[in-house]
Amino acid sequence: MLLTIQNAGRILDLYDAESPERGPTEVGSELGIGKSKAHALMASMAEIGLLRRTADGRYRVGWRALELERIVRESTPFRPIAYEIAARLARHCGEVVHVAALDGGRVVYVDRLLGSRAIEIPLSSVGSTLPAHCTGVGKALLAHVEPGELDALLDRHGLPAFTDRTIVDRDRLYAELHRVRRDGVAHDHGEVAVGLACVAAPVHDLEGHVCAAISIAAPAERFAAAGDGYRSAVVRAARMINEGLRSNLVRDI
Repeated sequence: MLLTIQNAGRILDLYDAESPERGPTEVGSELGIGKSKAHALMASMAEIGLLRRTADGRYRVGWRALELERIVRESTPFRPIAYEIAARLARHCGEVVHVAALDGGRVVYVDRLLGSRAIEIPLSSVGSTLPAHCTGVGKALLAHVEPGELDALLDRHGLPAFTDRTIVDRDRLYAELHRVRRDGVAHDHGEVAVGLACVAAPVHDLEGHVCAAISIAAPAERFAAAGDGYRSAVVRAARMINEGLRSNLVRDI
């Protein structure tokens, strides 16, 4: 049963925007299992709505995923207040504002709000995941992970390079995360995409644990021209989310 569940998860992991449709033969090859076993698994997943069968016998992600997405977003405690503050922050700075969480060592983008001059960032659409070490929100989250757990996450995911600025050395990452804890903010200067910069701050839940992060992302030139303005704004927004979670009130940016 456990192996079946794990294989179902591995099947879902094969789907993305570039590969929205899969067949049992290729899935079996990808997972190292027989075509008949892959077909049986995918047919069972279709029965419960996680996949849906096309007319030619291939499979796409099922509509059940939309309902699960709604449940996750509506039942996440920080999300309503974080969304409202992020929307106000996007209007205030005019840039892209992200709200993200850590899921199994990767960043998952919970919300993305676009200001009046926001640029398109395909990598960070809602629901997308990225390695945490190369993003501002990711470093803001990793900085508060216990050392043993952090090492286990790095063992599992490694430090893949996205640009020539990506941190790919553990000692450099440890030093960077130390600075994030000290300063209360994390930066990404072209580490996940050339010409893109961002600043992020952690969000704490009612128990004081870091549960999410919020960031402002902008072209490097505009980011540099803003000086400390974006940093101050994102720190203030994170503080307001923290206060809002305690008081359930939202104030103006």
